[in-house]
Amino acid sequence: MSVITIARQLGSNGDWIAEQVARKLGYQCVDRRLVEEMAALADVPAEEVEKLDEKGEGRISLFLKRLLVPEAGMGGLPLAVGFPEFGMEFPYLLERGRPEKIPYLDRGTYQLLITTLVQDFGATGKVVVVGRASQMILADLPGAFHCRVVAPFKLRCERLAQARQMDIESAAGLVEQHDRWRKQYLENYYSADWDDPLLYHLTINTGKVTPEAAVELIAH
Repeated sequence: MSVITIARQLGSNGDWIAEQVARKLGYQCVDRRLVEEMAALADVPAEEVEKLDEKGEGRISLFLKRLLVPEAGMGGLPLAVGFPEFGMEFPYLLERGRPEKIPYLDRGTYQLLITTLVQDFGATGKVVVVGRASQMILADLPGAFHCRVVAPFKLRCERLAQARQMDIESAAGLVEQHDRWRKQYLENYYSADWDDPLLYHLTINTGKVTPEAAVELIAH
């Protein structure tokens, strides 16, 4: 049994590398499928899952949400109020007495589902799991190989600007946001440093190594 997890910086070509590694080895690449399966299990649109997917929060915002907003069950709705002065919005909240149900996925349910799904795929084997803190969830799984794909900030911005046809300033803002989200995500829920090299068997810099060579290296 073999499992490969790939953590990747936005603009590092990590997603493409994961797909090609899976194809070369005849493995299943698990990325978008995690979002789709969570949406089906929680009976919510995929967009609701994407609001939480690999996104961490600042310590103050996280503390206030945990304190003020009770976790609901799958598809459930907490009753609470918003605090815009703290930059916190809860568009899913309902006024008391309104009968209609708005699909909503809370953070606790997301964490339970993502952990269960990643563990299930890990137990099956022959998979490449992309992101979702899989390097933490499967940290102690025998046969798991954990990789991280990185690249220089400027190069990542240039790649993203070209791929999404956006200006370089907008691309830089998006890269910074995703770096912050992923770093905070591991800090918030796994008390780990996303940049810690000891979490990985191998780190590849695609500013130094071509994506094609990275595929060969990981597969080997």
